[in-house]
Amino acid sequence: MTLFADLPFFLYLVALTVPATVLGLSGRSIRNYGLFASLLTIAIVLAPTRRQLILLIGFVVGQLLLATAHLWFIRHRGRSHPWERRTVVVAALAPLIVAKLSGIVNFPSLGFLGVSYLTFRAVQVVLEISDGLITHLRPRSYVYFMTFFPVLAAGPIDRSRRFDQDAENPPTPTQYARLMGQGLWFLVLGAGYKFGPGAWCEYALRTPEVLPGGWLGYMYAYGFQLFFDFGGYSLMAVGVSSLFGIRTPVNFRIPFLSESIKDFWNRWHVTLSFWLRDYLFSRLTMALIRRKVFSNRASSARVGFLVNMSTMGLWHGTKPQFILYGVYHGLLMVINDVYERKSSFHGKNRKALWYRIGAIVVTVHLVLFGFLIFSGYFHAP
Repeated sequence: MTLFADLPFFLYLVALTVPATVLGLSGRSIRNYGLFASLLTIAIVLAPTRRQLILLIGFVVGQLLLATAHLWFIRHRGRSHPWERRTVVVAALAPLIVAKLSGIVNFPSLGFLGVSYLTFRAVQVVLEISDGLITHLRPRSYVYFMTFFPVLAAGPIDRSRRFDQDAENPPTPTQYARLMGQGLWFLVLGAGYKFGPGAWCEYALRTPEVLPGGWLGYMYAYGFQLFFDFGGYSLMAVGVSSLFGIRTPVNFRIPFLSESIKDFWNRWHVTLSFWLRDYLFSRLTMALIRRKVFSNRASSARVGFLVNMSTMGLWHGTKPQFILYGVYHGLLMVINDVYERKSSFHGKNRKALWYRIGAIVVTVHLVLFGFLIFSGYFHAP
């Protein structure tokens, strides 16, 4: 059984969501049942790969102990030193780093389902403990946040305080009925994306005679397959989250209508790009500005773009295409920033309809070429 991918899962999902809807429509909390359903689902999905199940359990327990210890030290000292914060963040990132390195170093893989997404959730918690935004940590709530099954494998990447707010405050029956309707719509729409155009594009990629145009045809097919498959998955995850009373953020906002690369990253994989913006880009650029590393804020921001997007590439993996993909988008963000700040042509015409349409066409093709890099097309044997 694979999450959101095969008939056994969807039949299982129907049975799993019935108690949640009964609880929701009666105005009762779904939190305890949601935790049970998540742990049960993880156990079933990972049962054939016991190693992954053990690694995931160890990861969640280890991150809980790390966050609890970090919070305890801050409570008793009143604050944490910068070196302590960095150490805790590195410790939280360590499982992901080891999992990624296992792909290029000759030792058994230590990766498991959802490790990239789970790590960013764990890092968010320890960073917000350092910032004083999280002042108490309940083990049950933490485990529920980390193991919530609809978003386990591929996001969206929720934030713990927002998640806890939903989990601890059940909607009224009327609110839940509205949430359930929205969730069912997202579930159906996401399935339509994934198993309709997403499946057709995947078939075309596997069947050369169906896909004319060489690398250009492959670029279009891969780009749209990625959107419909991943976008469909994300919609289904949001839909099922709604059935459990959790308002998981939407991950895609019509990305192929973006008028610039910056606009694109406000629409594509939103929860990842916003996570990187809040916890890496903003902190890095502010540090560069405070220390006056560069003569102006714009230069600090451009270095931030390069580091931010390169990190995004590495987050996907250590293969050359992922690293190049991140660097490519970092350079595009820098070029976009320079162009919007310096170009009088852009300043005069940016609101004109013809200019906006042209900007969309250019942006879409820059994005699709980036996906071609990401696909490994240029690194295929």
